Amino acid sequence: GVVSGANGVQPGLTLHQDGVLEGDTQVAIAGRVYVMAEALSSPIRPGDLLTTSALPGHAMKATDRERAYGAVIGKALTGLDTGTGFVLVVVNLQ
Repeated sequence: GVVSGANGVQPGLTLHQDGVLEGDTQVAIAGRVYVMAEALSSPIRPGDLLTTSALPGHAMKATDRERAYGAVIGKALTGLDTGTGFVLVVVNLQ
C-alpha cells in the first residue's frame, strides 16, 4: 500500500464496506508503505520519524520533537540522502 497514491504504486490489500460511498484515493492507516519524501533540509535515515512536509504530497524528517507530537506519519525503514524520492515507512498515525 501507499500513504496516498504515491506515483501509482498499487496497494496490496484494500478494505471497504458494501453500500458505503468510496473515493478513488487509497490512504494507508497502518502497515509498511512507500511514501514520497523530501530530504531537502535534512537526510532521512532508517528509524527517523516522519511528518508532513511543506512540499505538497511529501513527508519529511521530523526534526523538532515538540512540533511533531501528534503529527507523526510513521518511522522510516529506508533512507533518502538528498532531494525527493520514495521511502519505505511503517505507518503509525498518531
